[in-house]
Amino acid sequence: MLKKTVLFLICALPISMIAQQETKLGHVNFQEVFAAMPEQATIQKTLDDQSKVIEGELAKMNEELTAKFKDFQDKQATMPESIKTTRQNELQDIQQRIQTFRQTASTDLEKKQQELSAPVMAKINKAIGEVAAEGKYLYVFNYLPQVFIYQAPDANDVTALVKKKLGLDKPAPKAAEAKSTESAKPAAVEVKTTKNRK
Repeated sequence: MLKKTVLFLICALPISMIAQQETKLGHVNFQEVFAAMPEQATIQKTLDDQSKVIEGELAKMNEELTAKFKDFQDKQATMPESIKTTRQNELQDIQQRIQTFRQTASTDLEKKQQELSAPVMAKINKAIGEVAAEGKYLYVFNYLPQVFIYQAPDANDVTALVKKKLGLDKPAPKAAEAKSTESAKPAAVEVKTTKNRK
């Protein structure tokens, strides 16, 4: 009986060691790495330029709506009912066009961001894979503050290793760094639509 127990322990030892190796976990702050990529400045400028074009077009549409709405307000008291109804429908159509354009523009901007970001994300994922293979990690998770409630002091944060793999550990020139910080601001399209108040 004793021999069987010893034999079992000897056989179980390598399995236990393998299990420990297979459960090596790490995490990386993907957003932090992405923000540090040199391509980020070009991506942000492209998105900013597209946003400005969209904002300009929306401004024209809003000006058209405002002018026609003011004209309607000034003349509606003396308008025949048929013309009044036509003008009201026209104002509603313009508002609908603005709303549709806003939705389409937002979708286009998001698609453009995904298109530009895809190669950069692929490069980061490749670096993460190489770091994980070198460190023999079974899993490397994306670090999200809203998901990770607790992080142990000895947790395996491989963010610095991924940055080093991508060559991001080298200090950037001050001018380039300031430009990168400025370009890191997220693109946003904010449009104020004049509503037809009856």
